[in-house]
Amino acid sequence: MKIISRYIIKEVAFVSFTGFFIFTFFLIMNSLFVMSDLVIKHGVGLFTVIHLLLLLLPSTVAVTIPMAVLVGILMTFSRLVQDNEYYGMQAGGISVRSIAMPVVWFSLFLMLCMVLFNNYVLPAANLSYKKVYFEIVKKRSSVLIQENTFIRDFDGYIFYTGGRDPRSGTLKNIIVIVKPKRQIKQDDPPKIIFARTGELMSDEESYRLILRLNDGVIQSASYEAPEKMNSIHFDTNFVDLDIGGVLRKREEPGDLKGTREMTIDELYQEMKKGPKSKHDINWVAIEFHKKTSLPFAIVAFAAVGIPLGLMTRRGGKITSIVFSLVLILAYYVLLSLGQNYGYRGQMNHFVSAWLPNLFLTGCGAVLFLFMLFPVIKRKTFRPRAPKK
Repeated sequence: MKIISRYIIKEVAFVSFTGFFIFTFFLIMNSLFVMSDLVIKHGVGLFTVIHLLLLLLPSTVAVTIPMAVLVGILMTFSRLVQDNEYYGMQAGGISVRSIAMPVVWFSLFLMLCMVLFNNYVLPAANLSYKKVYFEIVKKRSSVLIQENTFIRDFDGYIFYTGGRDPRSGTLKNIIVIVKPKRQIKQDDPPKIIFARTGELMSDEESYRLILRLNDGVIQSASYEAPEKMNSIHFDTNFVDLDIGGVLRKREEPGDLKGTREMTIDELYQEMKKGPKSKHDINWVAIEFHKKTSLPFAIVAFAAVGIPLGLMTRRGGKITSIVFSLVLILAYYVLLSLGQNYGYRGQMNHFVSAWLPNLFLTGCGAVLFLFMLFPVIKRKTFRPRAPKK
């Protein structure tokens, strides 16, 4: 039995390892195109960009390992069925439970490793990424500010500049659309700021970018009385651009360590502060639960992958890959939906973070029952011997 357990774990680990490199490569390629612009268009040093890519790896690994394990389990168990090894094991008296348990233990071990990884390695990497990126932006504002383009990266602002002085770096013909963070009414309109010139300044202590606007006007109106336009002229005005929002959306401006740069203990301490916390408590609570829910995705994928792989009769590798992509898509769609409701406070924080895990684990339980139903049926409805 130990030989069979080692054989199954070896097969799952090998396929998962291969899938991990493939998934990681494709996700990193997306960032690689963005990073190449930093070198080609903005003159950022090659080693600095490589450093940024390395700091992005932990956030990629946190996503690709559960995906790779799912592919490894599906392809391994479907191959056991295709090669009749599964039926040979059953004929030898080996139960489905004995075949599945090595993979369950393997998944639990990986889950524990990923809990530690997400709690210590990932926050530190995210924090270092912010620091390196801020140093780049501080020296080369063109990384964030592009001419004749509406920029929506800043949380709460839409930014536009009509030009830039190549010598002084002074921005010209600036438009800033300020979206209200706490709307009194759902249709509360934004404010629009027009300025002739402006310049970016950096605050190294709080890692903030300050946009200084010169010779401009702030205009606002209401949908109920659009003919009443309020205009405030100014000589100098300052706009706090959230560098944290560019790197990690929806963080509080002026705070270097956002919710995704915190450990589970730090998130718990923020939750205890309640409304006094400087972070959105909904975001804090969801990130707290995600510290364990995302690693548990490995177990959830194993729960649905084992029976699905053993039930795959045709198609082999292609069918396994298709099933994997469908399950991965379902997982992240449910995670996105849960997060969106949770961030707005419209869903329990635990449920919003654990929704895809609960769904996949439930599907796995149903598939196991469906797969074992013939055995249950034979034992339950076994014909009785005639009485003598």
